[in-house]
Amino acid sequence: MIGLARQTAILALAALAAVMLLALAPQAWGQAPERAVEGPGTARYVPDELIVTYEPRAPAEPVRAVGRRFEARAEEAVPELDARLLSFPDDEGSLARIKQTLEENPAVESVDYNYVREPAFTPDDPRFGDQYSLWQIRANKAWNMVRGGPEVDIAVVDTGIDSDHPDLQAKIELRKDFTTTPETPIAEDNDGHGTHVAGIAAAVTDNGTGVAGACPGCDLFVAKVVKNGGATDADVADGIVWATDNGAEVVNLSLGGPDRSDALKNAVDYAWNHGAVVVAAAGNSGRAVKDYPAAYPNAIAVAATNKSDRRASYSSYGKWVDVAAPGSGVFSTYLSGGYKSLGGTSMSAPHVAGLAGLLAAQGRPAPEIRSRIENTATDLGPDGKDKYYGHGRINAYRAVGG
Repeated sequence: MIGLARQTAILALAALAAVMLLALAPQAWGQAPERAVEGPGTARYVPDELIVTYEPRAPAEPVRAVGRRFEARAEEAVPELDARLLSFPDDEGSLARIKQTLEENPAVESVDYNYVREPAFTPDDPRFGDQYSLWQIRANKAWNMVRGGPEVDIAVVDTGIDSDHPDLQAKIELRKDFTTTPETPIAEDNDGHGTHVAGIAAAVTDNGTGVAGACPGCDLFVAKVVKNGGATDADVADGIVWATDNGAEVVNLSLGGPDRSDALKNAVDYAWNHGAVVVAAAGNSGRAVKDYPAAYPNAIAVAATNKSDRRASYSSYGKWVDVAAPGSGVFSTYLSGGYKSLGGTSMSAPHVAGLAGLLAAQGRPAPEIRSRIENTATDLGPDGKDKYYGHGRINAYRAVGG
């Protein structure tokens, strides 16, 4: 009988520990508890709970007194760790103040917020570790919630694409070359720029090859409009309209220039009015010079940040900039099935286009997609919207609902 009682007690302690561990774990794969809030440094925690660890062999009365003045409720305990989860009434003041007070109690060893830990999807692409830009915008955490789907198409209006690239070939839904007469459905890239941009936005992901894309599940429309280093407004406008008419949810424009054109503006407006999100590079002048099409109201103008998460010196700026995204030393797909690091706001824009694709996969319309991209960005400059970062550097995890 004594042995049975002892065994029962051990099982009871094990069950209690298991309950405590469940309380500290995420509620479900990729989903944090509904009450979780974001604190300094973007770490999330349950807003009215603290985990108190007591000093070993602390006297019973001081232990019972911990939290009493705040009318704390003991939720769970792990005796093996001398720890207890305490819940505090919402009207008892700042949790940070309570935490500091409890830490001063001689019976307490430490006090922790009840942080939320979430599994992060990590694709098996061997060069994913080189893609600091995706880590910086917290894309891998966003992928826990949504990874896009083939019903979402990102149009890359650029120099074309390496159609045989192992990280792009399966993603090409439609392509067209607007630089030839007559136009042809080839759009092969002989420059590398469009191939690099396409990989940032939507490279094949988790395929054991190369790199990952910001929107792993999205497909690509490819409009080749750049030839011999330049694109005419007529070809760019044609490419935008073609992509829109074929149902692209997102149009990426990693190109631009200082002079405005009604024809190009009308094409951007056409896409927006037909439900497509238009994303454009802010330009690389390093000065307060408007770049078009980015500066048109219906385009999301994207400035560049560097590996230190600060403004890239070459990035154009002004009140017309909407958001920022990594643009310096971005590793992505390149010609002949290769990979390369390139820099510029051209590399920043497809990060935003990829995020727009993730949001479109959640069924959000274009106005809501734009609003979420801007309103969930991480503020890096002066408080609020500023001329260098706009609303801030994009945060994919926040944007999709993390």
